[in-house]
Amino acid sequence: MQRIISAAFLLLAALARAEEPSAPEGMVYVPAGEFVMGSADGGADEGPEHRVKLSGYFIDRCEVTVAEFAAFVRKTGEFDAIEGPWFRHSVEGCVDLLTHFEARYGVPLAGFEVQSGKDEADRARRGRDAVRWGAAAAALKALTGHEPKSAADTAALPEMKTLVRDQARHPVRNVTWRDAAAFARHAGKRLPTEAEWEKAARGADGRKYPWGAGWDVARARAGLDVDAGPCEVGRFTEGASPYGCVDMAGNVWEWTEDWYGEEAYAGAEGAADPQGPAGLADGCLPGPKAGTDLLRSAKQGRESDTRKVVRGGCWAGALGGQAAFNSRCTRRLWANPGYGQPDVGFRCAKDAK
Repeated sequence: MQRIISAAFLLLAALARAEEPSAPEGMVYVPAGEFVMGSADGGADEGPEHRVKLSGYFIDRCEVTVAEFAAFVRKTGEFDAIEGPWFRHSVEGCVDLLTHFEARYGVPLAGFEVQSGKDEADRARRGRDAVRWGAAAAALKALTGHEPKSAADTAALPEMKTLVRDQARHPVRNVTWRDAAAFARHAGKRLPTEAEWEKAARGADGRKYPWGAGWDVARARAGLDVDAGPCEVGRFTEGASPYGCVDMAGNVWEWTEDWYGEEAYAGAEGAADPQGPAGLADGCLPGPKAGTDLLRSAKQGRESDTRKVVRGGCWAGALGGQAAFNSRCTRRLWANPGYGQPDVGFRCAKDAK
C-alpha cells in the first residue's frame, strides 16, 4: 500500500512539473503558492512572521552582470540617462563612455573645452558631460593604471581586452534603483517584489539561508574585507536556493521593487501578491514607516526621506557575525533609490502567464 501511495505522489509531482511554464533563458520558475515571510528572531523590521500567497513568476538565476548592463547601455544609447557611476567597476563601461563623448564632440577628453559652447545652456551641458567624461577617464586609470588617450587606442590594448573579459561576469553595481528598473523594462522584465525575492531565496519551507538552516561561509561570497569585492555570478552553486537561484546570499545586495516600511508586515497575514507601502494619491512617497498616517510629504524627486528595499547581503562584513546576519533570507535593508552603491546590484523578475 505504501508503495502505491509513494508512486501516486511521484506521479502527481511529475504532472505538476510538466504543467510548469518554460522559463526564459537565464531565469527559473517559482510556482504559485504560500510561503512563510519574515522572521521572529531577526531585525525589528522582519516581523511579524506571516504567510503570504504569490502567483507563479520567473526570476533571474543570477545577478545582472557588467557585460549585460554594458550591452543594454550601448543598445539603448542611454549614456546620459544612466544615473549611477556603474562604470567605476567596468573597463568596458569606461571605454564605452569615452567613445560616446568623443563621438558627440569629435575630440578626445584632452582636447575638450567646456567654454567653447555656443550659449549658456550649451556650456552647462558641456560642463555636465565633462564631469562624467572625466570620471570615466579617472576610473579607467584606476582600474588599469593607464592614462587613457583616445577610446580607440585604449580599447586596442591587449590588457584591456583581458580585463573586459575578466569583469564580464561580475555583478553590475553602482546602479541606482531607476537604472535597474530601466534595464529590467528593456529586457521585458521588472524588479522583483520583496515577497518574490524572499520566496525565491528561501523556498516554501521557511529556511534561514538559501541552502538551509545553518550559516556556511563556503556557500556564499560573504564575510570578506571590503576591498575583496564581489566575484563572478554563479560561482557558489552549492549555495543555490530551492528553485536554483544563485548568490541570493552574499556577493552584492539587490534592489527590489518595493518601498521600505519598518512596519510593512503588520497585518499582512494571508496577503496575496503583497507589495510594499504605496505612495499617496497626490504623488507623495512613503517614508520609513508603513502606515499611511506616517508617510512623509516628500514629493517625487525629493527622496531624502524615501527608501527602496535591498536584499541578500554582500561580500563584506567579516566582523562579529555581520555576514551571517546580513545573508539571511529575511534580512531587510534600505537604500535611497537615487544612489548608486558600490555593494548594490540587482536581478530581474517576470510574470508567468
